[in-house]
Amino acid sequence: MRKKNIELYKCPLTDDNLDIDEIVEEIDNKIISGILRSRQTGKRYFISNGVVDFITPEQEIKGAAFARKYYSEIAKTYDENVHITFELYNENESDIRNRMIDLLELKPNYKVLEVSAGTGKDSEIIASRLNKDGGLWLLDISPDMLSFNVERLKNVGVPTEHVVASACSIPFNDNTFDALYCFAGVGHFPDLPKGLKEMARVVKPGGKVVFCEKNVPEWLRDTEYGKICINNNPMFADPVPLKHIPVEARNVGVRWINGNVHYVFDYTVDIEEPKGNFDMEIPGPRGGTFNTRYYGKLEGVSVETKKLAIEAQKYSGKSMTKWLDEIIKREAEEIIRNGTK
Repeated sequence: MRKKNIELYKCPLTDDNLDIDEIVEEIDNKIISGILRSRQTGKRYFISNGVVDFITPEQEIKGAAFARKYYSEIAKTYDENVHITFELYNENESDIRNRMIDLLELKPNYKVLEVSAGTGKDSEIIASRLNKDGGLWLLDISPDMLSFNVERLKNVGVPTEHVVASACSIPFNDNTFDALYCFAGVGHFPDLPKGLKEMARVVKPGGKVVFCEKNVPEWLRDTEYGKICINNNPMFADPVPLKHIPVEARNVGVRWINGNVHYVFDYTVDIEEPKGNFDMEIPGPRGGTFNTRYYGKLEGVSVETKKLAIEAQKYSGKSMTKWLDEIIKREAEEIIRNGTK
């Protein structure tokens, strides 16, 4: 990792800043071997071959161990077999990968984080769209997978950094990146809602998030095609995580690609939940605003009183909301003023 980038990182356990505790080997201001330390707890994270390992025993207990072990076992043969993921559905691998990366709307100087970066098939494409003023950070839970990524990207013309970490505790500060990409990783997140929230957290407002995972959509579940996919891998039956999309997401798109059995979400990051012009007066007999209709609710009245109110409102020349508001306010102020119970 580059020494100047230490300010981008944070402790994944306590969220506090990190310091460079020790440098064993350094080349061109890049730490090849060394130690980072949490300012708050003194927790140490080791750098080896330029890669920081942020995985802790606590994270492994919470579910990271399975994915770490699984991908470590298949790392050596992953690139040899990954083409099957596309050829099974008569798709072109390069076309699918580029279509997803197109959704990031990258500019050459962007700082991009790829989660579940694996051996670097997509990393290589993303790097080709950036220049020396941009940067690409590659995160994966498996150091074995990431070692192949390091080798694949060693000669690209864009600054890169590799990090071993959990997507559910991304070791970067808020609003660090211009875009984030994750292909076929969220299905292994030990805490999916937290992981999706984390991905939005580290992207700047206005930046894009794109992620993809296996899924046979509802309209294909009863077809022979869909049943065969699910029979081969139960993950194809996992639900689409619509309810876990963070409130900061805007202009959300979801589509099914790669044989129509992989969903892709893309959205733009905003600061918080949306804001509406809810104090705008609504025309018509009922009147009021979205806010008064939500926050101004009182106890109900009898059916007879409601009928009378509707009839009287027609002669008042005011909307129902304004007429009732004036009546109730006037009566309440009078009672309070006189101390009447």
